[in-house]
Amino acid sequence: MNLRIATQLNRKVWNILAGTFFTRTALFMSVPYLSIFLTGQKHIPLLLTSLILAVNPLAGVAFSWLGGALADKLPLHKIILYTPLIWGTVFILFYFADSFLAFLLLNALNGLCYSLFEPASKKVLSTESLPEHRLLVFNLRYTAINLGCFAGPLLSLLFNMKMTLFPYVILGIMYILYGASTMFFFRNTSANKENHQSRIPRSLPPLWAIRKDQVYLLLLAGMSFSYFGYSQLNGTVSQFLSATGTLADGTRLYSILLSVNAVVILTTQFAVLRRISTWNPFTVVLLSNLLLGLSFLFFLFPAAYPPLLLFITVFSLGELLIGARFDALVDELSSADNKGLYFGCAEIVKLGTISGPIAGGGLLRIFGFQAAWPVFGLLSCITLTGALLIRAARIKHSH
Repeated sequence: MNLRIATQLNRKVWNILAGTFFTRTALFMSVPYLSIFLTGQKHIPLLLTSLILAVNPLAGVAFSWLGGALADKLPLHKIILYTPLIWGTVFILFYFADSFLAFLLLNALNGLCYSLFEPASKKVLSTESLPEHRLLVFNLRYTAINLGCFAGPLLSLLFNMKMTLFPYVILGIMYILYGASTMFFFRNTSANKENHQSRIPRSLPPLWAIRKDQVYLLLLAGMSFSYFGYSQLNGTVSQFLSATGTLADGTRLYSILLSVNAVVILTTQFAVLRRISTWNPFTVVLLSNLLLGLSFLFFLFPAAYPPLLLFITVFSLGELLIGARFDALVDELSSADNKGLYFGCAEIVKLGTISGPIAGGGLLRIFGFQAAWPVFGLLSCITLTGALLIRAARIKHSH
């Protein structure tokens, strides 16, 4: 990264970026192992555990519009301060929870806090950086997330924390400290300076601002299919590799694929960013969908290391292009007074993340674990449907 540009990013941007890294590291120390803990230690049935896990993204999607609307109507520094304090308290309460209903409620509150915080933090990154720096800033955020994703599980393994919810206490403390830090980094911030009052008429619902934006709606629809494909890595791919009889060490291979995924993204991100910086942003997200969808075709070859390593390489590049361009494209499509709403409603694409594992698991039950081609062939076709919608958005945007 150019050091001159780095010095031009203000303290609020760096606070968001640093907070993203530390909180995501703590997040990935804890959240991936919640289902193992609930079934193994709390003896909660698998179906009820699945409901606990599903309520988080459902709450995030359901309240995404509300978080975006509040980011446009309330002072951003207050949302950035108070939400992490409440969020951290919710995480600490996980350690003391002891029943299905308690875990269900806490994970729903977890999703609600996410829907409030994400659009506000992205709006800060947009409004507090120069237009020519925003693509880089959103990529730095993506880097911070990936570094946290890489470091969190390693720390969990190092401290052997998989069979306890104590990491949730660490996670909660990290969020509370982060919220407290914003009092320093966002000091001297006034509500007027943030220009938080939306020009959307108060008599109309917040969604009125995007109801007629066909480019944005087509983009979200198309990206939902991209996230449908992206979700298969942690769902269908892991289930297939661990259960198929064509591989003797499928679980070990899956762990290798996850490591390769992280390495490809972290080592190629800024080289790819330089390459695509002058491309039409719709072309970038269209290419990301094509790469994700086509990557599943490597499963049509006999299960072995070479085709699966090619799969994860192509898949990782597709994932990287989403992270490199989607948030910046949403920022470009929005106006100054509805950025929060646009960032918030962009979380609707996570419907693909919710439906993806369900569809993949259903296909595995229908076709079994020995025939990869109907399962991954259909997943490829479904994912590639998004390319048609993204292309339609690009055509409408150019007219």
